Amino acid sequence: MDVAISEKLLWKKILSGDRPSFHILFDKYWEPLFDHAYKVLQDREDAEEVVQELFIHLWNKHKELPELQSVAAYLFTALKNRLLNHLAKKKYRLVGLDLASQEVSPLSAVENLDRKSSENLIRMLADMLPEKMQQAYLLHQFKGLSIAEIALATGNSEQTIRNQINTAVKKISTNYLFLRSNS
Repeated sequence: MDVAISEKLLWKKILSGDRPSFHILFDKYWEPLFDHAYKVLQDREDAEEVVQELFIHLWNKHKELPELQSVAAYLFTALKNRLLNHLAKKKYRLVGLDLASQEVSPLSAVENLDRKSSENLIRMLADMLPEKMQQAYLLHQFKGLSIAEIALATGNSEQTIRNQINTAVKKISTNYLFLRSNS
């Protein structure tokens, strides 16, 4: 049986309140969802909490959930939204993009923690970008590669890389402003 069809059937059973189907979904997706949450949050307890809350929400709202084309896409999108909310609740600050490349004086432990949290938020927001744009942005922002180096590594023109990075910065800034206005 086709995997997509079997997942759609599983999802329909969950919508009707079938606990064994929900347990199958949980067993299949717990680990990949947790791995993704841990990669973003860098904290085991927080990652477990966010994923657990997602599954609790799914079960509590199973009668109200939509029918889906892709269960995995729905779950990972729901997880990303929960991660955004989790980070916004903790009121993480986003470090200015030009600050990341400047030499910084010795930071206190609190400032270091805040800086790491901001970097995690930037990475999480970057994770929402299209793949090629995300790659160009991360190589530039976190690996320190130049436009020319990224163009050479990816086989794209320098102008394409510039466009991807500029668009990425705009999208990340927009999402950041949205988070800040809702916190």
